[in-house]
Amino acid sequence: MKQLLIIAICPLLFACSADAAVIYSGIRNIAIPTGFDGVYLNIDDGSTGTSPMAGWDINPFFGGAGVANSSSFQPARIGTANDAPLHRVDWGDSISGLMDFASGFGGSGDPFAHIGVGPDQFEAGEEGYLGFRFFTDASEGPYYGWMRVSFTNNTSGGMIFDWAYENTGAPIAIPEPSRALLLLLGLVAAGNRRRRPDAEGVGRTQRGSGRAAMRVMTSSARCL
Repeated sequence: MKQLLIIAICPLLFACSADAAVIYSGIRNIAIPTGFDGVYLNIDDGSTGTSPMAGWDINPFFGGAGVANSSSFQPARIGTANDAPLHRVDWGDSISGLMDFASGFGGSGDPFAHIGVGPDQFEAGEEGYLGFRFFTDASEGPYYGWMRVSFTNNTSGGMIFDWAYENTGAPIAIPEPSRALLLLLGLVAAGNRRRRPDAEGVGRTQRGSGRAAMRVMTSSARCL
């Protein structure tokens, strides 16, 4: 399982107050296959599979024309039925309990309802953001987050790029591209620092056990 990063980045990306962290996946670029099986993703630990596994959260298939979800993961929708159209969100939007979410296992229903050029739709082959509410594998939550995706009408190019959520249950805003760039620069700097040798000249490497290894930068924020 690949690393997830725990990053308290609210001073860079959000309007914040105290004691929270944003859990960010890092750039993942998980392809969404064509066909019915698609890809299963556990956003809590970042694991993927081609069939249901313990803790799976979201299962996009047909390139993203179809999207299934577990009961612990609820995508933002236009309505509260568990097959209501998915709702694309944009830079600066806040993901919170004020949005519409369903309950239980769900699906995306008619793919033409969420893929198109309408104001709340995902344009085929273009990047867009999916808001979500979810519970962790340890049943902690609900937490709110965003996922950057590209959906297609069962053609190549479907992708899950990355995702993030706020770990106190507070709302989370989608960062504008300039602020997202600051985040990436911070990750590069943190990675460079980790590769430097310590005072005794021995490099240190963090390795995960059980859940993926986590890195903590600063912790002084709570998104409002």
